[in-house]
Amino acid sequence: MKKCSAAVLSFLVIVLAASAGFASDDLKIVKDKEGTTWSVGSDESRERARQEEERDRDRAWDMLRNQSIIIDKRTTK
Repeated sequence: MKKCSAAVLSFLVIVLAASAGFASDDLKIVKDKEGTTWSVGSDESRERARQEEERDRDRAWDMLRNQSIIIDKRTTK
């Protein structure tokens, strides 16, 4: 029983150490005058997220440009 638990424990340690080693490339730290920014994810995933954010912003502006705006000229009492 002790051999089995020691084998499982050593396996977990090896797996966790390997995953931590592979994940070290996914952390990016940028320091500037405003503070420190920590980014998690690969460069590719950060680029995809930035492109998606720009696309969402462009869609929002298009929606505002294309909607008909009705101005209510009633006075309130």
